[in-house]
Amino acid sequence: MGFTLQPATKEDFIDREDILEEMLHTLTDKKVRMGYALVGPRRIGKTSIFKEASRRLNQRKDIVAVYFSLWNLIENTAVEFCNQITISIIEATKKRLSLKYKIQHILKVPATKLFDFLKTIDFKLSIFEDIEISLAAGKKGEMDINVLIEKVFEFAERLASELDMRLVLILDEFPSIMDVKNGTKLGEGIIRKIRTIQEDLTGTILCVSGSIRKTMDVAVLSPSAAFYRQFIIRHIGPFNISVVRDLMVRNIQRDINEDAGEELYNLTNGIPFYVQFIGRELDRTGDRTVDRKLVQKAFRNFLDQEGDILFFEEFKSLSDKEKSIIYAMAVHNLKTPRDICRITGSNSNVVSRYIEYFTDKGILSKQDKGLYEFTDPVFKTWLRKKYMPTIL
Repeated sequence: MGFTLQPATKEDFIDREDILEEMLHTLTDKKVRMGYALVGPRRIGKTSIFKEASRRLNQRKDIVAVYFSLWNLIENTAVEFCNQITISIIEATKKRLSLKYKIQHILKVPATKLFDFLKTIDFKLSIFEDIEISLAAGKKGEMDINVLIEKVFEFAERLASELDMRLVLILDEFPSIMDVKNGTKLGEGIIRKIRTIQEDLTGTILCVSGSIRKTMDVAVLSPSAAFYRQFIIRHIGPFNISVVRDLMVRNIQRDINEDAGEELYNLTNGIPFYVQFIGRELDRTGDRTVDRKLVQKAFRNFLDQEGDILFFEEFKSLSDKEKSIIYAMAVHNLKTPRDICRITGSNSNVVSRYIEYFTDKGILSKQDKGLYEFTDPVFKTWLRKKYMPTIL
C-alpha cells in the first residue's frame, strides 16, 4: 500500500468499506432494481468507490460492471457518448464474449469490418446489430439521436439477457451529460430520455455520481428531477481524523508525532486527494520524525508548487467582480451576504446573484440560512496564500 493520486483500489482503498459493502449487497441482489447515486464535492473519493465496486463486482460470474466517466469525452457530442459507452460495454464483457483481440485495436478498422469480425466469434449474433448502428453513426444527421441512445441501452440490456447476468452501468459525473451536444447542448432532455429508457430495463442497473449539488438537484435530487427517487442516494464526505492518522501510519515508515496527523487533517479537512498528495510528500522527506512543522512545510510546498495548477484556471475564469467577492470571502473569512456587502462595498442584490452563481458552480456551499462556506477549504487557503503570502 502507498499514497496514490489515482483512484484508490485494491490495497489502496481505505475507510469506505461500509458504503462499499452496502453497494455490493444491493447491486448483486437481483430483486432490487435501484442503483446508487453518490453525491459529494470533487476530490472526495466518489470515483474510488465506484472503481473498487466495479473491480469487486467483476469478480463475480453473474455480474458485469461497466464504468464510464463523462469527463472522458473529448468532442462532447452525443454520437461520441453513445460510441464510447458501447466500447466500454464491449471492453467490460470481452472475456465473456471470447474476443481474441483488444477492442481498441479492433476499432481502428472501419465499422463494417468490425461487424464482420464480430460475426466470427462464438456467440449469438443478434446482440451485435446495435454495435454496428452505434459505431457507424458518425456522420451528422445520419440517425435520430434519440434512436441512437435507445440502441445503446438496448444493446446493454440484450447483452445482459443473453449472457444471463446483471449489467451495472456506472456513469461518473453524470450531470455533465447535459453538456453533451448534438449541434446544440441537449440539456435536461437527454436525462429525461435516459430516465424513460431506464423504466423498461430489467437486466441493466444504472449508478451515477455528481460533484456539484445544483446539477445533481436537476438530474437526481429535487422533486422535479427526472431521476427523483430512482436511486439510493449516498452523500460522500471527507476522511475523519482517525482515518488520516491511520493512512499516515500505514504508509510512512518513520516516527509520527500524534499532532502530525491532527495537523494534516486540519489543513486538508480530510479531503482524500489532498491527504494522499501531502502524505506522499511527507513520505519522500528524509526527516526521521514527522511532526506538525513538517506537515505544515509539506502543505506550503503543495500550495506553492501544485496550487496554481489545480486552482488558477478556475480563478482566472471568473470576472473581475466575481474575483473580488470570492477573494474577499477567503481573505476576510466572510460567510454571510451582509459581511460581503460591508467589505466589498457591493449592494445586496449583486452579492446575492454572485453567491447563487458560486453555489451553482460548487465553489460555495450553503451551510445554513444566510451562511456560506467554501466547498473546498484548500482552495480558500490557496487564495489567501496567493495574495497574502505570510498567512502560513
